[in-house]
Amino acid sequence: MANLRDLLFGYGEGTAITPQDFSVWNTDIRTASNGGKCCLWTVPAGATKAVFEMWGGGGGGAMACCCQQGGGAGNGGYAIKSCNVSAGEGIRICAAGSTCCDSGNLAGHCGSCSFVCSESAGANGRWETKVCGGQGSDAACTRCYYWINCYTCCTMCYCCRGLSDNTDFCMPGTTGNAQPTQFCYGEAHQFSANAPFAAPGPRLGPNGCCSCFGGCCGFGIFPGGGGFSSQVHSNHCYWGGPGAGGLVYVLFY
Repeated sequence: MANLRDLLFGYGEGTAITPQDFSVWNTDIRTASNGGKCCLWTVPAGATKAVFEMWGGGGGGAMACCCQQGGGAGNGGYAIKSCNVSAGEGIRICAAGSTCCDSGNLAGHCGSCSFVCSESAGANGRWETKVCGGQGSDAACTRCYYWINCYTCCTMCYCCRGLSDNTDFCMPGTTGNAQPTQFCYGEAHQFSANAPFAAPGPRLGPNGCCSCFGGCCGFGIFPGGGGFSSQVHSNHCYWGGPGAGGLVYVLFY
């Protein structure tokens, strides 16, 4: 049977260890297509253990035209990985970027992956761990008069994208959705998925009477939140809200 201290990072038998930490992410969290952030970390002298906590990027909301509305996008996955490290080892750390807001793409773009990999043979040889981005809103989920015409469209999907590889613990992504109505447009709304341990519950969007699009309609909540799809009540086409970028948090001791 495992000891409790084996499951708690930063503690040794008979003593407490003071860990150090840092985070990697693109600070332009409200900019579409921000490119994410990568860095090469050289393990400092004395460090023997590291824990990598990762969030993938959120999916983007779908484009809408004329009289269309749709559901929100999915969140990026979450994962954690611990491993032995050695001084001087080079470890590449990359946090996912935000999605673009390409108005020529009917479906929302899927989120990007965040990953960590060794670039030099260390305590564990060469290795890689990653968590993937969220599901973009499907073009099929953006329909004319969606709010009052479709009661069974765009069902939610759990464990959709946001999957991980070579991790100790992970939580895959969940798609966003929408709640149509048989009454007034104002009774309908969409919601996007927030990333685990980042923001509570799904994010509720504006009601169906509102016209919204692009960043004003709903950039995903950082890190890893899905964006909202456009809601249009005019003779124009607009892009959906971009998905938020990812984050990698590193603790070492």
